[in-house]
Amino acid sequence: MRGWQKAMLAAVVAFGVTLSGAGHLPLYAKAATSTISEKKITKLTFNTKAVKLKKEGTQQLTLTAHYSDKKTEDVTKIAEWSTSDSEIATVEAGLVTAVNAGKAKIKASIAGKSVTIPVEIEVISKLALDQKKLALSIGTTKQVAATATYSDKTTATVTDGAEWATENSEIATVEKGLVTAVGSGKTKITVTYGGKTVTLPVEVDVISKLQLDQKKVYVHPGVAQTLKLTAYLTNGEKVDVTEKAVWTTSDAEVVTIEGGVVTGVGPGKAKLTAKYGGKTVTIPVEAAVMSKLETDVKKVTLKVGETKELKATVTYTDKTKTDVTEKADWTSVNQSIATIEGGKITAVKAGRTTVIATYSGKLVNVQVTVQ
Repeated sequence: MRGWQKAMLAAVVAFGVTLSGAGHLPLYAKAATSTISEKKITKLTFNTKAVKLKKEGTQQLTLTAHYSDKKTEDVTKIAEWSTSDSEIATVEAGLVTAVNAGKAKIKASIAGKSVTIPVEIEVISKLALDQKKLALSIGTTKQVAATATYSDKTTATVTDGAEWATENSEIATVEKGLVTAVGSGKTKITVTYGGKTVTLPVEVDVISKLQLDQKKVYVHPGVAQTLKLTAYLTNGEKVDVTEKAVWTTSDAEVVTIEGGVVTGVGPGKAKLTAKYGGKTVTIPVEAAVMSKLETDVKKVTLKVGETKELKATVTYTDKTKTDVTEKADWTSVNQSIATIEGGKITAVKAGRTTVIATYSGKLVNVQVTVQ
């Protein structure tokens, strides 16, 4: 080869290298493209319909040219590749690399033909919670978990990374899925992640019914007893709300009530009302009237100097009985024969007498004989 021919060849090679470095196809690729152009491409296709990746993931695409003579050819390496958003995904020789969450398109071109393919990076198709509804009582908490389902069908727990908000912080608060019941009522918890949002209904001390442990109360003057009030929440949970409820009486001269503690005051009838969580329950009250006062014996025979303990009992209209020995007033008709104090008889001398027990308007006699 002559000298001027060698120089010419070197210049051509150098020019091809320069074009390649400037971002154009190298000479051998141009030649391949020229050959492909002559074959007349009818269409370009990818080996998949879409690309779905996690961040920093990769996927190799294959580009196939379909010719008019029905033949096909892999043209992945010689096609021109581009992305609609390099901040979402990049591409080089068909190798797609995920950069950030979002959507983009990858384009491949050759011989005047082009084709695009959608790319989804960590695109969430569904956001779900492990609870459909919360029913809580004031002061309690419940941890809720959020799960994201991606477009590639994979799932991940995103509880900590999600954005949580409450519609009414006076009813319930939330932080990283931990719901805290603050006040009675209804509200909603909103969870947002990856462009998806889901809501969770929350009910705090929303009552389906209130129930007392008794259907009717009998009270004795000065005697206290405690009622138990149970609230049934809308989720079926039972909560003792005796001390939380608001209690009222229809007649404070018959009965009083505070925190579920009922105290009899005087004779008569009344009603007790308990209110809680928007619900009300009422119970009738009747002051148990003393129907009878009796002693354990009706007659006593003693020798001089002997003693005997008597017991006085009250029976009320509700069939209950109360020992009133120490509360009753005791007297002896003839103290020279026998004396009595606090129900204890002491024989003094031979003879007969009567001791009397009095309590709340009732009295009872015991015949005493001293030998």
